[in-house]
Amino acid sequence: MLDTSVNSVARRPGRFGGGSGNEVLTSATALVLTVLLIAEGITILRIGGLRDEHMFVGMALIPPVVLKLSSTGYRFARYYLGNLAYREKGPPLLPLRLLAPVLVATTLLVFVTGVALLVSSHKSNLLFTLHKVSFIVWGAVFAVHFLAHLPRMARSLRNDWTRAGRERIAGAGVRALLLAASIGGGVALALAVLPLITRWHVGN
Repeated sequence: MLDTSVNSVARRPGRFGGGSGNEVLTSATALVLTVLLIAEGITILRIGGLRDEHMFVGMALIPPVVLKLSSTGYRFARYYLGNLAYREKGPPLLPLRLLAPVLVATTLLVFVTGVALLVSSHKSNLLFTLHKVSFIVWGAVFAVHFLAHLPRMARSLRNDWTRAGRERIAGAGVRALLLAASIGGGVALALAVLPLITRWHVGN
């Protein structure tokens, strides 16, 4: 009897939606990142004329990236700590689990080197090379990750951001607030460092 009640508590989604709420937040954040990354990709195609825009969008990406890493990291921790609600959803496919550390490491390296280039106010060949190489590796790994998760992301957004979905999965307000905060925080951060961006452009 005790085991049954413990299992029931462990499966209870709680006021933030549990594993389902986490999945919805992750999918919604992924959509925001996809839009921003498309914009960033356009600046890369014309990096000579859109360098300022490239840096601005790159800075705006940071808070949504942090939110995405936090939501997936939370799911990872809950799963491997044995939470039943998360374990019942199962782990990602083995190839994706193997690629995950590479994706996280290259994501961090891309942004760390990008910020370092901006703050340094000059073009460091070493930082630029690290930024470029890490981005190429990240791009290849991210493409696999994105395509593998695209059906789940589309399904989650279609089913869980409707009115019925918001009522079915608790915590819709908190998820919307986190998402809005990451977008607003990204814009605020990019605006805050805009003087650095324009000075970097002039100095190089």
